[in-house]
Amino acid sequence: MIALRLRMTLPAVLFFAIAATLLAAQMPANKDSDSVAIKQCVAAWEDAWNRHDAQATAAAYVQDGDFSSTTGVPSHGAKELEAHYNEIFTTFLKDAHRTDQVRSIRFLTPDIASVDIDWQMTGARTRDGKDAPNRKGLLNWIVSRQPGGRWMITIYHESAF
Repeated sequence: MIALRLRMTLPAVLFFAIAATLLAAQMPANKDSDSVAIKQCVAAWEDAWNRHDAQATAAAYVQDGDFSSTTGVPSHGAKELEAHYNEIFTTFLKDAHRTDQVRSIRFLTPDIASVDIDWQMTGARTRDGKDAPNRKGLLNWIVSRQPGGRWMITIYHESAF
């Protein structure tokens, strides 16, 4: 009876041991340096945004990146992203300044991470040109490591509080 239980239990134990090993192997060997690189990605994007450089801001995304604003306006792909940023940087956000602070980074695979970022914005105007109140919210990015090790935005969702 004990031998039968061992024969039935042993495969399950082996399965879970192998599965745990494989999951551990999927996590980045050097999460600290990847976290630093992701924070640098956020800082570079923030800098481009604050310079109102539509091309550099859009260049932080992968070629087929996705964006959705606090009002649900989507942009997809390099051309739409650059056009979106060009529009807002030449109109109601032309004098705006933002501050972004990484709240958390969660690695989903060694080359994909979810990043939560607290943001604040000053100097915005309404679409009809009036001063807008200061704003704040949460960004949720999915970033992916590209060939050469550069982390880039794959998906960007923005919410305002």
